[in-house]
Amino acid sequence: MATVQCAAGSGDAQAIGFGLPLPRGFLADSSRLRLETPEGREVAADVVELARWRHFSDAAIDGKSIRAVLIAFTHDCARAATAQYVVRWGQVRTLGAGTGITPANVAERTWGPQAEPSPLEHPQTDNYAIDTTAAPLREPRAWVGLPAAWLMQSNLRGPVAPIRAGIGRDWQIGFMRTYVNDVAADVTRFETGENGQGLIHWGNEFEGWLYDRPSVLWNAYVQTGDAKWLRHAHRATQFYASHIALEGRRGSFAKRPGDAKYAHAGGLFMAYLLTGDARLIERIRAVADLVATVPTRLPPFEKTTGLWTERHMSVAIGGALTAWEATGDAVHRTRVQRIVEGMRADVSQPPPGYPGAAEMAGVLLHRPEVHEEGSFPDVVMSPWMAALMTEALWRYHLHSDDRRALQLLGDYAQFVAERAIEQEGVDWSPRYLSGLKGNYEGAEAEHAFNVLGLLARGRWARQRLGQPTGEIDTQIARLRVTADANFSRWVRPSAGVPRYRLSPTRKAGWWYGTTYDLAWFGYD
Repeated sequence: MATVQCAAGSGDAQAIGFGLPLPRGFLADSSRLRLETPEGREVAADVVELARWRHFSDAAIDGKSIRAVLIAFTHDCARAATAQYVVRWGQVRTLGAGTGITPANVAERTWGPQAEPSPLEHPQTDNYAIDTTAAPLREPRAWVGLPAAWLMQSNLRGPVAPIRAGIGRDWQIGFMRTYVNDVAADVTRFETGENGQGLIHWGNEFEGWLYDRPSVLWNAYVQTGDAKWLRHAHRATQFYASHIALEGRRGSFAKRPGDAKYAHAGGLFMAYLLTGDARLIERIRAVADLVATVPTRLPPFEKTTGLWTERHMSVAIGGALTAWEATGDAVHRTRVQRIVEGMRADVSQPPPGYPGAAEMAGVLLHRPEVHEEGSFPDVVMSPWMAALMTEALWRYHLHSDDRRALQLLGDYAQFVAERAIEQEGVDWSPRYLSGLKGNYEGAEAEHAFNVLGLLARGRWARQRLGQPTGEIDTQIARLRVTADANFSRWVRPSAGVPRYRLSPTRKAGWWYGTTYDLAWFGYD
């Protein structure tokens, strides 16, 4: 069931275009998809294929089914400001709408200026117009929402399950509302110094776009099916996309030009699948071009300058993988495969100067100097940055069934469980940096939740490989307690400030950007 919600003042007959994602193997021929009224009467509609489900190694399913389509039709908003339509498959579509709407023009033909916040939202919700350098945002004149059950089944980013009602869901929705400035009406001042005690100023805030902010908001829509998150995600995507350079420093986020860790394509691709806006494809390619310059092999051991971190590995894998998902281009496919091949090579036969393979334990340990963490006689890894990297590696596995990816996922989880979680007071928290000789820069309760995601994926991988998970199980239970306590600490009901504090704003990205599948793993 698709639900149309006309924007205020949208007029009479409106041309509508929306993206419909489909599960793998569900539909091979777009002519066998039709739009109907709830009573079963066919509605004239045009359907255009957006993407195919691809696979790295299995020719039997590579490109054989449709991943998403753009559906265009006309709805009379004057007669019904809200309405439901049914999408059916199996029967040949017999009524075309002749809208002329395509992925290339859906934004031009069906979108209008950004609407004002609803009376139930804070006036500064989605306040991107405060950035005077940004182009005015445009959005559908009529939104089409899809049920959460269907969105989750469609695996837009990976497998998802609903978060059970309760405090965990309240925390997620609460912090997400702060993330879009939908806070209490008595919050009127902008925050200073990332203290989380005011509204977010999107003209000045740039670190809040780390960890793929559009994707975080799309995940909220997928897990709730609530059209408000569809609107928030769309607006964030359009703002972010408008700041991705297509010339000069191609693929860079304009607020941090040349910094690859701000270059994300996952949210852009989710937006393409759900809106059909083909302009996003060129930006996905641009991001892939930028992150293709990120070094992914371990640097020579004597090298003490430059950057090599798991966070950079995450954007390198994710950017190439998403571009391949969106386009099928061989260059992106090859890039992802070579990154994974290089990772396995560097842990199984480490470069000269590094510890041997047994000590590396399947983990890309590296010098602290290339992690920008000073100089000391050890090799290190970052559990929280590894959580970002292994989420990208997990998505690669979903499209490849590559056993090497499973091994890396399992080895990282085992290393973190054995060496990178320690007790501080009553809490068990992941170390900020962990090496073979010790812990550096203390432990971080703030990263318990995203490292929980690393452990959950690694546990799943080790089970598939027939390997034990006892230590991982113990640490998952500990981090779950720590994560809950940490969330609770940031809920502070004081007048004039957000109840759900984000200090800094970007923490919503590391909390929820790579943990969308925790409920699917059984750890919500």
